Amino acid sequence: MMKRKTIVYKKAAALLVCLLLAVAAGGLCVHAEEAFDYQAQYEASGADRLYDNLPDYALEGLDKAGVDSGEFSSIAQLDPAAVLNSVMGYASDEMNAPLASLGMIIALLLFASVCKEGGHSLTCSMSPSVNVIISLAVGITLVTHVVSVINAAGDAVDTGCRFMQSFGAVFAGILIANGQTVSAAGYSTFLFGAIDAASICVDEIIMPMLRIILALSCVSALSENVRIDGIIRFFDKYAKWLLGFLAVIISTVLSISGLLSASADSVGARAAKFVISGSVPVVGGAVSEAYLSIKTGMALLRNSVGAFGIIGVGYIFLPVIIRTLLWNFVAGVGESVCETLELGDVQKLMKSVSAVLSLMLGVLVFSLFLLTLGSIIVIMQRSA
Repeated sequence: MMKRKTIVYKKAAALLVCLLLAVAAGGLCVHAEEAFDYQAQYEASGADRLYDNLPDYALEGLDKAGVDSGEFSSIAQLDPAAVLNSVMGYASDEMNAPLASLGMIIALLLFASVCKEGGHSLTCSMSPSVNVIISLAVGITLVTHVVSVINAAGDAVDTGCRFMQSFGAVFAGILIANGQTVSAAGYSTFLFGAIDAASICVDEIIMPMLRIILALSCVSALSENVRIDGIIRFFDKYAKWLLGFLAVIISTVLSISGLLSASADSVGARAAKFVISGSVPVVGGAVSEAYLSIKTGMALLRNSVGAFGIIGVGYIFLPVIIRTLLWNFVAGVGESVCETLELGDVQKLMKSVSAVLSLMLGVLVFSLFLLTLGSIIVIMQRSA
């Protein structure tokens, strides 16, 4: 009889322990769902300080687009109309100087055409002087602005690189906290290598080369003995092919590397889940679910901060890209007018300026692609 009571007491005690563990497991699951404090993790990661690393003009564009400085997850609710409005705001701010210069250039070209048609009333010694004067006037009107655009492009690349340096450190830390250690290592290696490459190549090679080509274009327009059309065509053709080829190679290699890194991180996460679930008795499944809940919250933080970095560096480049497009439009219209009026010397200058701006636009787009590609690939990875 005593033995039977003892067995009953043991069963009751075991049942009580199981009930307590079940209650604890349920409380652990509920606590896990509430354990991840997005705002606290957002501030602890240092992402709250990224907003202050952007230049003022980029901050204005982000505000117009509806990106909140204190809550990057608001990016998920971005309104396309607000983004378009911010882009149009940049365009309207940059439009005044190109349109004014275009009107002045067309007036100068019409005056040159009138002088050319009335050449019979001019002496032979005066006709070349008129061409030189018109070329100088057009050059002063257009080339000085193009030089400022080239300088602004170099500054945009430098600003983008500095922002991505601070962003890359924060984003890599978030990846490590999310359990993506392999992806974090590959991302950091690529990003900081891309920053060094973009900074050195743009500042030391590309921008000085564009200034030299622009100066030679002005000399070519003023002198019939200087011909650099072949050089300009060479750079305009093969530089774009080179940028496109590098973009394809880099995106392919980085995509493959990202897939392999994501697979390695997924194996590690699943192994951790299996160990937690199997080694902790009774409540191992609840602890495993708590781990996955926190990991899901970190993935949300990763995606929102990553998206902010991509949009932020995009708004750094956006004004100078718009400015380059507008001045390229001015040069294209001027070239068409020169061809219509048969002003060959000035047309060469317009064609050279258009080629320089076109090449610079390709460099800007490639630099933006290089700085954001790693973040795009990482945030597209699915968490295990």
